Amino acid sequence: MDFSLTEEQVMFKETARKFAETEIAPLIHQMEETKRTPRELIKKMRDLSFYGIQYSPEYGGIGSTYLEYAMVIEELSRVYCSLGGHISVNCLCAGTINDFGTEEQKKKYLPQLLQGDAVGSFAFTEPSTGSDPGAIRTTCVRDGKDWIINGEKIFITNSSLPGYIVVFCKDVEKDNKITNIIVPKDAKGYSTPKLVEKLGMNGMEVADVILEDVRVPFENTTGGEAGRGKGFTMLTTEIAIGKLGISAECLGMAQGALDEAVKYAKERVQRGKPISNFQTIQWLLGEMSADVEAARYYTYATAYWKSQKKDILFDSARTRLFVSQACHRVVSNAMQVLGAFSYSKEFNVERIFRDMKLAEIYEGVNEIQRVMAAAGILR
Repeated sequence: MDFSLTEEQVMFKETARKFAETEIAPLIHQMEETKRTPRELIKKMRDLSFYGIQYSPEYGGIGSTYLEYAMVIEELSRVYCSLGGHISVNCLCAGTINDFGTEEQKKKYLPQLLQGDAVGSFAFTEPSTGSDPGAIRTTCVRDGKDWIINGEKIFITNSSLPGYIVVFCKDVEKDNKITNIIVPKDAKGYSTPKLVEKLGMNGMEVADVILEDVRVPFENTTGGEAGRGKGFTMLTTEIAIGKLGISAECLGMAQGALDEAVKYAKERVQRGKPISNFQTIQWLLGEMSADVEAARYYTYATAYWKSQKKDILFDSARTRLFVSQACHRVVSNAMQVLGAFSYSKEFNVERIFRDMKLAEIYEGVNEIQRVMAAAGILR
């Protein structure tokens, strides 16, 4: 096994890190206050091709792999995880079309989503669904050459940004099986009444979506007629990639917290010497570094296997479970190193702690990841 990075991979990491430090970091306070993703950042990320890393140049991507994608998400999240989440969810939308769409749909929608001209959303969650696809209440009814969609989706990332949203619906004509439909966010009857007030991840726009007699062409059925009723397969496939993205986000946050703790430990003086000289602090930093490196290898390995076209349904569940918990441990230990200062908004660790918690919840709570991890070895 060769664990060294190629020159191209190093370039991806360095480009994303420089961008995060010079372009994202100065706007964090603004994003925390406004709860918005700055449109100027979207344009700059578009110019750097962050939206299309792992996709074919045929559709507007740059033809790299999920490993480079994970590295970019990691570096963005090291500075501000909201932007890593923003990119990851766009890829859920683009991935659904890339993996299951017709050739016509790929040519029509992917260039916009992969080049940042449209921002994608992924709409599964509803007030009563949780992780249960059978509880979906949003319906799609065919009316001639159109679909009419009615329902409500909650906690939908990027839904307030212009672009497209892939919506999971009960297909009335298909015995209520799940069908996925591509919906333009400017369609009549589509609305996002307000942004969700969240504990963290404030720079990632999340809103509930109301779909009231939304009419879109039948040709917007993901995969065409052959794709009807196959929404559950689409969901599990794309959510596995989503969990890879979350793992990369957690890796970035863990590294960011470790960086903050090391910096503070070297600068903070007690009894005439830096607290980094104290064994208690060294124990915390040593354990944190072990968690970060284990999380990195686990995340990169899963990204590699996805790039090799392996089914990562169970791999991504295990990875997401471990890396999110490792991130929690690292950030908690960073707070111990900083002491009372970690509880102050003047220090980044306080924000990272708030952002980190979502990673154990969204796209399937960790309890579900445990069930899936067990299923992978009990088959």
